[in-house]
Amino acid sequence: MENTTKKACETHIYRALDEVTAKTEAFPIMETINKSEELSTPCDYCQQAAIYVVSNMQSPTIS
Repeated sequence: MENTTKKACETHIYRALDEVTAKTEAFPIMETINKSEELSTPCDYCQQAAIYVVSNMQSPTIS
């Protein structure tokens, strides 16, 4: 299974959830980016700091 991942800010979280669900046809996993990585991780839809990672697979590095 191909890993699909989107990083999203508070504004774009629903769009990321919809896109991952549509692409994988499975329920997505939503994880919070830890505070130390939040400032350096941009949202995939705008340039704000990403707060969430939406994926079809559990990430061992994000928590």
